[in-house]
Amino acid sequence: MNTVVHFTRFLLRITAFLLALVFVLPFVIFGILLAKLFGNRDTNEFILVYWSRLLCFICGLKVYVHGQKPESPVLLVANHVSWLDIPIIHSLMLAGFVAKNEIKYWPILGWITMVGDTLFLKRGSAESRKGVINQIKKRLNDNRSVAVFPEGTVTDGSYLRTFHRQLIHAAIETQTPIQPVAIKFLNADGTRNDQVGFLNNEFFLTHVWRVLSLPNSTVEIHCGALVNDFDLGARTVTLQARAYIEQELLRNDYMPAPNQA
Repeated sequence: MNTVVHFTRFLLRITAFLLALVFVLPFVIFGILLAKLFGNRDTNEFILVYWSRLLCFICGLKVYVHGQKPESPVLLVANHVSWLDIPIIHSLMLAGFVAKNEIKYWPILGWITMVGDTLFLKRGSAESRKGVINQIKKRLNDNRSVAVFPEGTVTDGSYLRTFHRQLIHAAIETQTPIQPVAIKFLNADGTRNDQVGFLNNEFFLTHVWRVLSLPNSTVEIHCGALVNDFDLGARTVTLQARAYIEQELLRNDYMPAPNQA
């Protein structure tokens, strides 16, 4: 019975997803291109935010925002559990993400990330990292927000990894406030939903199948106070942002990471 329910739920959602790709995404791309052509950022943000909210709805996500909504420009830093983190944050605001270069070539998801002004980083390439940092600084100086996942990779969501601070230097150098954001996937009883993250290094398509067959999920976005004491340096402000996110996660049976400095 459960298998039938899961398959039916997956079938309905993947059908809705494909219909959105065919009948909605072309208008989204066209609208964003027009908005960029005429330099209308408000329209660009409006289109992307409502497209992202549609994706969240199709995936069965009910998103609730706590705290003060970020205002551009900010460098938004968040924990990273799933590919769903990107439309979840974009349902809140337009913030070009920094993502690994491989995502650019993923079917469908690659197109969606490129629509959202994503910057692609080649892992292990100092030249690529330098170029991305320069692009982040340019966007922040142009009053455009950027979002990063300082853990550098997705986790199973059970704890928070060490935050890398290389990309956060861009906020220090441009004197741009850093906005810590905790993303929590929760069950109905308030405990952590441990089925949303990548489990046991599973394949992406396996992960998509499992996520789209899950019951509706509650997602909470917790926006912390801005971190903007730039005299403290990149290491300290990174730790401050991480401390807020971890504190929020620990409220819902997330575990503290071992051996964190």
